[in-house]
Amino acid sequence: MAANTVLQLTFKRADLKTTTMSITDPKVGLTVEEVNTAMAGMIEKAIFAPDGQALTAKVRAELVITDKSAFSMS
Repeated sequence: MAANTVLQLTFKRADLKTTTMSITDPKVGLTVEEVNTAMAGMIEKAIFAPDGQALTAKVRAELVITDKSAFSMS
């Protein structure tokens, strides 16, 4: 069984749509403060502009953990 962890960051854009960025294998023990600081920095420094639209606000951040179990085929 293998578990996969993805950090999903959702932002509001200048055109009022939302956009979500996924980060695979985020740091273990990541804190709410670290995520908030990183997201605020991404907005402030205008690092990303999906579809030419600036990020304007944080909407949510979620850790998504999925497990995968393979079955043997006979």
